[in-house]
Amino acid sequence: MSDRENVAKWLAGKHYEIEPGITHIFKILDKPEIEMLPTAPIKLLEVNTDTPAAGIMPLHFGGVPGSPIPYPSVIVEITPEEFEQVKARELQLPEGWTVGEEYPKGNSNG
Repeated sequence: MSDRENVAKWLAGKHYEIEPGITHIFKILDKPEIEMLPTAPIKLLEVNTDTPAAGIMPLHFGGVPGSPIPYPSVIVEITPEEFEQVKARELQLPEGWTVGEEYPKGNSNG
């Protein structure tokens, strides 16, 4: 497992801890040529019962070298209803992005 993947799991675990409304967190996959870049951000799709329905609004964060999160990250937070729309392809992630594996609650070493 890559260091970036370990950081992604840690980040997901921390988000579960601080946001009680989060029910699921998924990895967002990008085009393979983007995912292979060492500068590619960690991308998480967070399903949160406490967030307002606002569609797909990626929030970008820079990495901080020497911190627990040295990689840039992108967080997309949606409601459970919006997640159902994503699964039904009624609500689209940005071009090339797909929903990947889930980071289970309590299993992220956060």
